[in-house]
Amino acid sequence: MLLLCCSSYAQDNSKPDSRHELRFGIGDMMFETVRWHNEVHKDYSAISSGTSKPEDMNFRYSPHISAEYSYRLLDWLSLGLVCDFQSTSWERNYYNNQDLVTRSSKENFFNLSFLLNVRFNYFRREHFGIYSSIAPGLDINGGSETDCFGRHTLAGAAVDLRLVGLTAGAGQHWGFVEFGMMASLKNADHIFLFGSQLIKVGYTFKFKQ
Repeated sequence: MLLLCCSSYAQDNSKPDSRHELRFGIGDMMFETVRWHNEVHKDYSAISSGTSKPEDMNFRYSPHISAEYSYRLLDWLSLGLVCDFQSTSWERNYYNNQDLVTRSSKENFFNLSFLLNVRFNYFRREHFGIYSSIAPGLDINGGSETDCFGRHTLAGAAVDLRLVGLTAGAGQHWGFVEFGMMASLKNADHIFLFGSQLIKVGYTFKFKQ
């Protein structure tokens, strides 16, 4: 990595065009879509009278939405503060032994993450760049449901790994696309995210020097 940085810098030793950036991104919901989806409707005719069984359906997902302030320490190294948000909502219907809905509720959860992003800019040209980044931090998971202790909100560790990022633009206006994954958990029983944001796209505004 260091060799690549030095090699790229030797080919393009101009000063960074701007040390301060604002980055806004949108990431996919692959993990959430696979993990939480409509359940197959079951036959509840065998359950006891007066009881009901829940089914979750009509899931709706927001994309990962993020904002970042980034500061370029060196031509090949940047540090950033990231705030990332995503949410999922659905309907929960309770069925009795006559296959009738006895009651319904609207459920939801969200993940709000605060991350320190370390970005390695190992290839830079005037209008194009390639980089990788890793962003550890804190994730806050909350919503309508509770765990076995009755808690609505839990905090856990989070990490967002961008294996490859491509950026292109001119002047103060740049776009980017990144490939990687995001994960967060409190422990083995509380995995909030795993495999989110396989693809992330966004816009970068570079402040003038």
